[in-house]
Amino acid sequence: MSKGLLLLWMCLLTCMAGAVNAISIFGYDGTTVSHLTGLVSKVAINITEGDLTGIWEVLRVIVLFFLGAVISGFVTGERAFYLYKSYGFIILSIGLLIFVPYFLPIKYSVLVFAFAMGLQNGMVVSFKGIVVRMTHMSGNITDLGVFVGYKLRGNKNEKYITGLIPFFAIVSFLTGGVLGIVFYSLINNIIFFITSSIYIVLSIAYFILRNKCNDKDFNGIPDDLEQKEQHI
Repeated sequence: MSKGLLLLWMCLLTCMAGAVNAISIFGYDGTTVSHLTGLVSKVAINITEGDLTGIWEVLRVIVLFFLGAVISGFVTGERAFYLYKSYGFIILSIGLLIFVPYFLPIKYSVLVFAFAMGLQNGMVVSFKGIVVRMTHMSGNITDLGVFVGYKLRGNKNEKYITGLIPFFAIVSFLTGGVLGIVFYSLINNIIFFITSSIYIVLSIAYFILRNKCNDKDFNGIPDDLEQKEQHI
């Protein structure tokens, strides 16, 4: 049951990242904040054109995303997945950040979005040993494509969950993007209060899941049994 709730939690976070990125592109000068490939290319173009202003405008988004990832990595401390309290605090922090753009000019709102997405992307979250990418889709589409390729080749060792997880992530991100644009078109900046509230609810849900789960590293061995073995 806990594994199913964890997967749902990851999908909802991915959905929220899709909403934030879509809102940024749709309402804030076409700037992506959940992934940086295009922005790095823009820096290269601005360098060749000698556009120093353009370089700075794009580079600061990259820097804020990077700083968010640095802080997230510092807080979590390692790549191995475990139901740490720090994950809940990171999501809570994102929730508190997301409503700030309601009070800011456009050029600063994008920076807040980028920092928040860096925080989220810096969380190394896995499900059954598979890293779940919750803010960008290139890796998920690649993982799904490789899975399909393996199956077409006749690889029977490849588990279906390996393909289902990136598929769920893609659908979640797309759904979030659609809902984000629809609600942003209807209620404008008020969407940030709704988005913020959902992140905060997801952080609370994480703390509840963590407290109720007796297998926090999801290795199939209850935590209390592992602790007894360590003392033997």
